[in-house]
Amino acid sequence: MKLHSSSSNGRAAVLSLFVLSPLTVGMAMAADVVVVPSAASGFVVKDSAGATDRFRVTEAGAVSVPSVPTATTKSIALCADIVGVLGPCAANAGFSLPFAATVNNAATLFDVTQSGTGGALKGAVTNAASTGAAVRGDTSGTGYGVHGRATGTGNAAFFEISNAASTSTIANLASNGTGSGVTVNLSNASNGARGVDVIQAGVGPGVFATSAGGNAVWGITSSISAAGVIGDNTFGEAVVGRNRGGNGVGAVVGRNDDAGYGVRGFNTKNGIGVLGQTGISGGTGVAGRFEQVNGASAGNQLESAGNGTGVALHVSNTNAAATDLAIFRKGAANVARIDSTGKGFFNNGTQVGGADVAELIPHVGRMPVAGDVVMIDVDNPMHYRVADAANSTAVAGVIATKPGVLMNAGVEDAGDAPALALVGRVPVKVTDEAGSIRAGDLLVASSTPGHAMKAPAQPAAGTIVGKALQPHGQGSGKVEMLVMLR
Repeated sequence: MKLHSSSSNGRAAVLSLFVLSPLTVGMAMAADVVVVPSAASGFVVKDSAGATDRFRVTEAGAVSVPSVPTATTKSIALCADIVGVLGPCAANAGFSLPFAATVNNAATLFDVTQSGTGGALKGAVTNAASTGAAVRGDTSGTGYGVHGRATGTGNAAFFEISNAASTSTIANLASNGTGSGVTVNLSNASNGARGVDVIQAGVGPGVFATSAGGNAVWGITSSISAAGVIGDNTFGEAVVGRNRGGNGVGAVVGRNDDAGYGVRGFNTKNGIGVLGQTGISGGTGVAGRFEQVNGASAGNQLESAGNGTGVALHVSNTNAAATDLAIFRKGAANVARIDSTGKGFFNNGTQVGGADVAELIPHVGRMPVAGDVVMIDVDNPMHYRVADAANSTAVAGVIATKPGVLMNAGVEDAGDAPALALVGRVPVKVTDEAGSIRAGDLLVASSTPGHAMKAPAQPAAGTIVGKALQPHGQGSGKVEMLVMLR
């Protein structure tokens, strides 16, 4: 059967409705019903009132169902094959794989929203021989190849290798441009978390960086309470610098471009602030060296300062073959040396602050103090006591006030031991027991304990303790005396 329609007033004429009897529908169709609209016309099915389009086919072949009632919603998708035959969609509903398309559109080409608890998009490659990516993002513009964003509390991106036998890298980043490899921007000013957090449960490095021409690792901070680079280790070294061939360069370099420290080491317990070692693995270098390379600088090359009770400088050498403990040079020539026995060698002599040579002595009775005249204690050999007998022949000398040279180092640990002046100039306690004293008078022990007095005209041998360098009038006092026992 072939039907024709005509056009009137420039509008497509509507084909009259044909009702087929049940007999006609049930018969085998001997021929198709063909509708041939005129040019620019279409085939339209309307409702009984003729007001609403139910079905429309344009002359160009576009098919539309303008008004489908919501009550007719179905669960099975309707698709068309390559020749336009309609039917339920196949397993790859809407897509024929492999699928590729190129579209020029400002809108997002593929947008999936998942309101349930499952994922929104998944790509899987199950062939172990495949080298293709499960998910790949390419861009030729200025945007991101892949953009992951978390608006909740989850991660913006997560990469995982679940195969324990795999030796592959979790994520590879490669660039042929001139930009940074990885940029992490934590814009929350109150964020105290780490910018990069690496947890390594094995024995490999947590972070490993190499650079062919720049710094392998560079850390910057503007906080006085923070560090540009910090390393923590509960048991071993926190930061190690290792050089494998550079001659004359440091494995660790501390540089300060202002007035602070180039290198600072401190210990909060009972350890060492800075330790320099050599000889490890058979090395023969120097454990520590300080250089001042600026010839115009007046700064000290090495300073040692302490606020504790220990010594400011402690030098020791446990090797029995060592010949010297310390050597001081001016240019290439030795000017002073202390050998391994403690003997000192000074090329131009020595100059000290005190004016006498003294010796630490053991004592009996009252502790002798500076300026006291002492005598040998005949009841205790090798001991001394405060002199208390006039013109005593056992007089030994005067206790030094500020010795220039202190001998008898074997008893240096006896902190309360007095020092007996043996030669030189020393203050001495005096009395006018034998008259006033003039400069040049000989002095002997007086009956006032610890005091000297003017010697008689003919002093007995062994009673002279020294010669007065200052006069003294009445009473007791102190004068400078030249030590001269005879």
